[in-house]
Amino acid sequence: MRRKLVPIYSVLAVAIVLLAVLVPSCGGGGGGGGGTGTIDVNAVLCGNPWTGNVSYTLTGPSTISGNNVSASFSVATGNWNCAYISGGPDGAFLANITPSATQSVSEGGTGNFTLNFELYQDAGITWMDWSRNGIYVPTNNISDGVVCNIIDTHFLQWVDGCVGYNVTVNETSWLNITQVAGPPATVYVVNATCAVDKTPNVPAPPATKVFQVPSINNLTAHAGDSITLVPDVPTAILDVETQWQFVKGYYYTKSINWFGISKAPFVFPGPHPCVLFELVVPVLPIQMQYVFTLVTCAHVDLVGATDVNHANDDAMSPFPLTLVVNVPAGP
Repeated sequence: MRRKLVPIYSVLAVAIVLLAVLVPSCGGGGGGGGGTGTIDVNAVLCGNPWTGNVSYTLTGPSTISGNNVSASFSVATGNWNCAYISGGPDGAFLANITPSATQSVSEGGTGNFTLNFELYQDAGITWMDWSRNGIYVPTNNISDGVVCNIIDTHFLQWVDGCVGYNVTVNETSWLNITQVAGPPATVYVVNATCAVDKTPNVPAPPATKVFQVPSINNLTAHAGDSITLVPDVPTAILDVETQWQFVKGYYYTKSINWFGISKAPFVFPGPHPCVLFELVVPVLPIQMQYVFTLVTCAHVDLVGATDVNHANDDAMSPFPLTLVVNVPAGP
């Protein structure tokens, strides 16, 4: 029996060898099967082509170190990954690598990696002026404030970076109000959407408000809520939080209609259609003079991005505003 099996084993061995020679490999070119292709590495800054020194690695069937762009490399076929290390345009950061940080290079084909750089962002705000009914107040005293006036203020703000790129900013503005003289007045929450506005100083895409939330003494307030002011007691803090979407590289004027002045009794929403709050003063049988001291300030925060300079994130009125309101005698 054994002498008959030996020739059969020999035939099987020869057949296996022949199959190994005739059947092609399953590896193809994707695993570095010996073919070659090309990888191009480029960079853009704020959407515009940029060339210069930048360090990166290309990792695939082998590892290649690059130190500038634009650059082209002859590579083995297969999957390749591009990883940024350092360098690039001054004052910029790498936003992403497109169309993908990992790509497949086929024989005779070309992979393209583009390093997309953006300029570092810097949000800033400065105080501009007090105004009454939208008219600039040049001094630190409003001696003719009367019922029906609206007290407002303006801030100048911007976000540096890639001009025209979209940006989202959280903003908080405060008004500290202290009653100095007169019977207790009351501040009511109105929260009209148009009370806080932002307009570009030159032709530019308009700003879009995402939300607006008022507060009294750091507690979220709602339309109709109120606080009573008493002379010589600690200041009441009125504030409004807003989030905006606009574009970098332009100056915007932020306008805040803090409050309108009206006589009691107050019926919501009050006589002023576009204010955050309503300052309501009592009417007495004799003429009364009400005096208030106002201080305003504001803060900005970038959303989803790093601000490279926090020194200009805050602004405050350089002087308190003394508001004097004379109210004629009532019945």
